[in-house]
Amino acid sequence: MKNKRKNLVKNTGMFIFVVLVSLSFLSGTLIGRDLSELIRVYRNIVTIKVNGTPVSTDNFVVDGTTYVPLRSVAQLTGKEVGWNALTQVASINEPTYEVDALSELLPDATGYEWKYEGFAEYGHSATLDSIVDEASKRIYRVSGMVDDMSDGESDKDYSIDLNYTIEGNSLIQTKEEEVMMDSKFDQLTLIQTPLVIGTYWTDQARDKDGVLQTINGQIMKAELTNMGVKEYTVRHKQVGSDYYEQRVIRENIGVVSFEKLFELGEEPFTAGYSLFNPVDVTQNEVTLYFPGMDAQKVWEEVRTLTVYNDEIAEAAIHGLIAGPNNEALSPSIPEGTKLLSINIDNGLCTVDFSREFIDNHSGGSAGELMTLSSIVNTLTEFPEIERVQIWVEGKSGETLGNMLLDEPLYRFEELIE
Repeated sequence: MKNKRKNLVKNTGMFIFVVLVSLSFLSGTLIGRDLSELIRVYRNIVTIKVNGTPVSTDNFVVDGTTYVPLRSVAQLTGKEVGWNALTQVASINEPTYEVDALSELLPDATGYEWKYEGFAEYGHSATLDSIVDEASKRIYRVSGMVDDMSDGESDKDYSIDLNYTIEGNSLIQTKEEEVMMDSKFDQLTLIQTPLVIGTYWTDQARDKDGVLQTINGQIMKAELTNMGVKEYTVRHKQVGSDYYEQRVIRENIGVVSFEKLFELGEEPFTAGYSLFNPVDVTQNEVTLYFPGMDAQKVWEEVRTLTVYNDEIAEAAIHGLIAGPNNEALSPSIPEGTKLLSINIDNGLCTVDFSREFIDNHSGGSAGELMTLSSIVNTLTEFPEIERVQIWVEGKSGETLGNMLLDEPLYRFEELIE
């Protein structure tokens, strides 16, 4: 806090060079180091404006030099302020959309399932339903259920609706639930870039009573698992309270463990949950087939997909659902379709789709044939699959337009370009 630079104020504009960081920014980082000194300051005797907008926070005049909080001025100029509590380095940066780095922290295809178990026989499950890209924003929509330990006797709502949103340099969780063992805040910044130890941020969030609270978040650990996957331990601490939350976030999966301080009675206690289903994550090169724009042939698209627990055929179907990367190719799976199950037995792969596979298809004999060719040719790339049976909502014999899905289908070699 001794480092000082003078403000340069002109009639036509203002250029403020600030190294005064608010005390809350430095809270807890200078333990054991007394850097204080007694000085005479004058509060708010100067009116400061940035591009015509007044700076609302206090300013101080010390020996003729005016100091203002770094964050207040940076935000008014459209900049982002970074702080690393480990290295004690503050930074001013251009706003960036960190979708590449933050999307690595979540599954890359719909259908991924989480199953958690925790304190006092608590459990909940959740499924990644959709990944939606908007302008400078990516939203992962998740739904699930908390285990009903009352055997149906409770009238509580056990459903879970979660959104994980990548916006700017933040991964933000929003939720709607009644009984989930999770944050007491319905919206919270889970993590921010850069993904390194010490990255620190401040959040404003409303608790269950609607009271606005200040939350300090920090990356406490950044390490590699024995499988070579990155894992981050993130701690959130409510200012003015003992309340905290801590999560471990693993690459390609998301939250693998959670704990918080339960503020019940006179003796608060810590409890939480962790991922129950063990997950082996690999990256595999897979050949997918997508229709050309003229709907006459299907074309190869070789992609590197995230594969969970060696379920490479499942990953391939999710890759088809996500659609092609090549703009010259067309999606083959109707929008909104979900993979319900996939099973391989003695050369036969049975794929069960949701009702949207039938209801949302655009129709036409050529388009229907392209959809089936895309699925069958993709799956028969794997040596253990010779033929494919397509089900809809657990039943065979459905009709995709003019195509009866009552028999297994063999590879459409003649339709490959």
